[in-house]
Amino acid sequence: MRPSEEVTTRTGPAPHRISIEVAILGGGFAGVYCGQRIGKLLRRAELDRKDAAIVSDQNYMVFQPMLAEVAGASIQPRHVVNPIRQLCRGLRVFRGEVISVDLEKREALIDTGNFSAGVILEYKHLVLSMGAEIDLSRVPGMPEHALLMQNVGDAMILRATIVKRIEEANAEYREEVRRRLLTFVIVGGGYSGVETAGEVLDMLHEVAKFYTNISRDEIRVVLVHSRDRILNTLSDELGDYAGRKLVDRGLELVLEERVSAVTATKVYLKSGREIETATVVSTVGTAPNQVIRKLCEDGDLPHERLRIRTNEFLQVEGCENVWAAGDCAYVPLAESEGECCPQTAQFAMRQGATLAENIGRSLKGQELKPFTFKGLGELASIGHQTAVANIMGLQFSGFIAWFMWRSIYLSKLPGIDRKLRVVIDWTLDLFFPRDINLLNPRYTKLFQQVHLEPDDKLFNRGEPAFSLYVVQQGQVDLQDETGRVVRSIEEGDFFGERALVHGGGYLYDAVSQGRTELVSLSGEVVLPFFKSSRRFRRVLAKTTAQVSAEGEYDAIVAKLDSEILEEQVREVMHTNVATLRSDQTIGDALELFLQRRFSIYPMVDAEGKLTGALSREDLFDFIKRDGVDNDTPLSEIDPTHLPTSEADQTVGAALEKMIRYGRYKCMITDSENRLLGIVAVMDLMGEAARKKL
Repeated sequence: MRPSEEVTTRTGPAPHRISIEVAILGGGFAGVYCGQRIGKLLRRAELDRKDAAIVSDQNYMVFQPMLAEVAGASIQPRHVVNPIRQLCRGLRVFRGEVISVDLEKREALIDTGNFSAGVILEYKHLVLSMGAEIDLSRVPGMPEHALLMQNVGDAMILRATIVKRIEEANAEYREEVRRRLLTFVIVGGGYSGVETAGEVLDMLHEVAKFYTNISRDEIRVVLVHSRDRILNTLSDELGDYAGRKLVDRGLELVLEERVSAVTATKVYLKSGREIETATVVSTVGTAPNQVIRKLCEDGDLPHERLRIRTNEFLQVEGCENVWAAGDCAYVPLAESEGECCPQTAQFAMRQGATLAENIGRSLKGQELKPFTFKGLGELASIGHQTAVANIMGLQFSGFIAWFMWRSIYLSKLPGIDRKLRVVIDWTLDLFFPRDINLLNPRYTKLFQQVHLEPDDKLFNRGEPAFSLYVVQQGQVDLQDETGRVVRSIEEGDFFGERALVHGGGYLYDAVSQGRTELVSLSGEVVLPFFKSSRRFRRVLAKTTAQVSAEGEYDAIVAKLDSEILEEQVREVMHTNVATLRSDQTIGDALELFLQRRFSIYPMVDAEGKLTGALSREDLFDFIKRDGVDNDTPLSEIDPTHLPTSEADQTVGAALEKMIRYGRYKCMITDSENRLLGIVAVMDLMGEAARKKL
């Protein structure tokens, strides 16, 4: 008899509850090969295939050994993916994200999409094969600016980026920009990094002949690796051979170096060396899956550096109904004391199949089968019909190794239709040039993180605007053609709105001061808000007017009497200023607003020292919040900060400071920051007009 299935009625967000025999979490090699085998074994145990479920964040399995060839336009992207539903026929397949696993209740919560209620799988046996995730956060700027090679989407993006860069370089006349566009940096000298570097190099050299303004000599591909040689898991002889062949074909190999930071235009190395580039590919930075990490750190599962410990039967130690395989598992290597299985496809595939066999044996009460596979060897393609291989202790290199690489991986590629398609791709690749069509599907990104190192340029004068920027950390200076700072944008402020809204390109260079983190909001998101919301338009209208005023500094100065510009601000400032103390209340502020009608009111402490300013709009926005009444202290409101100037400075210097900060008023203080008065641009212009009468 098959176990009962209970599916709860949808009541609001409550997920479905489904009782099954086996839950497989992960759709990589280990999970899919386990799923393929478990379906047959369930039928032998007089159970239905639907009593097993497989959960994956994509509805297909990626044949990762061939991803580099997808990036290099040797294979079509769809030919290296297989639908999991076709590979694991009859099993329940859920495309979604595993949110949590409760080992005590034997439940797994699955998020199956924004418009779906989700699923709770109640299992008897749990298979953890969720692999690893990418974590680039240890290198500043790497998450924002580096491309990945984790799945077929990454390979497609890299392929499109390569074509886009060479198209841009073909039309670029500035030598320094051309060099940056034609420099490609790959980080990591393992299998993925070396194979990607080889394919990128081949593609660039082959397609360069179609671009009239680009020669092969201008193309630069750099591979950065932290060890003293690439492909460290192979013998020294094969690793050195691979390195020599790549260098002979034009690769620049940078060994025993680590990346310390990445920006939109540079890669910074630990040694202090800098590489100017517009394209960085990272093949390093793997980290445990977050669900696995939580289970390990909470003490629910034994682990070795956050890889789940299993016995030789792939059972998790101390948990008879929990099994693990693949990159997330620490499986003992047969006949090797203290060693574990490598995190490679050949081990994951066989672990998945053996694990399924043992679940089938467990269902029948039979003795479990140990995992005895010790590996057949290792292969790596380095491009240009060249590879290196270690098969059953024998070493191969060159064309023979390349032929073996293709033959072995073709035999492992699931599906006869995929095998035929790949063979056709390879055959056509021998007779026809690579596809250089720029097929770049665009997906809406609401925002993007941007990392800048000191003195990096975010954009240059005259460049078209695509984004609105918000400073999260650090500072960006807007500089004119002479390098003079006309405005400083500090933490919490935004810029770029004038060029975005009005067009015509940026008026200034944007240069970072120290390490700076920004959030970039696409114009595709900002402009619809600007057109649809009157309030949003008013906010941006004010700031765009301020930036426009910065660009017309000379025009403002021309309207003022030169004698006024040379006077000290103490001579023109207003001393009868309506101020608020930070220890006063909302009621006190409202009373002052009725008595003295100004747009903004300086705030001081008990000693008269300036702490900021409060505008009418800020106060009214604050009053709308819940729990705010007349007795609420003003100290709970974040003050507005205006530029300050000491009384002995000239009016011209104070005016320049106002323009630089995009403000029209300046607070005048003494050397101890006590408020003395206030100067406004409109008052200065009014005084100049009065003198002309």
